Amino acid sequence: MGHNRQKGLIFGLMLIILAAWTVPGLTLELPLNGKSWALWGNTRETHRLDREQTVSRENYCPTGGCVIRLDRISVTPPRAHAGDSLLLTTSYTLLTPEQVAIPVAITREIFFQGRSLGKTKSMDSRNLNGTFDQEVNFQLPADAAKGTYTLVTVVSTGYGQDQRKVDFQVE
Repeated sequence: MGHNRQKGLIFGLMLIILAAWTVPGLTLELPLNGKSWALWGNTRETHRLDREQTVSRENYCPTGGCVIRLDRISVTPPRAHAGDSLLLTTSYTLLTPEQVAIPVAITREIFFQGRSLGKTKSMDSRNLNGTFDQEVNFQLPADAAKGTYTLVTVVSTGYGQDQRKVDFQVE
């Protein structure tokens, strides 16, 4: 009974995260693993390269099918202190044979000592082809333990997904 209740609580927290993530300026405090992890709903996404620029850069041929690639992720600053605000940046490329807008989801999960501290999922409505940059502010809790943390980011569509991870330090 206790295990099912815990699963229900985790599922409920994830639904709250998903709902709050879409409200600009909303701060959400999450008590995960005994710490409060604050997430901001401020997500900024820019269309860095349009379809023609991306097709040219990638030497893309429509007969090759869909391309979904996570080009780069970063955490700035890479060395932080408890309570600091971090900027999580994701750059990805999306190309389809037709210039059709498709849904894109970006999932981020932070790990410390192999254990997940929380996961968020951002659904972008429908993106046309091109190269995109997305930035999200993330607040470290005031009592974050010192050590190496790992951010795992997944970008996915109905055609496939790509994943990358990056480490950052809390000193």
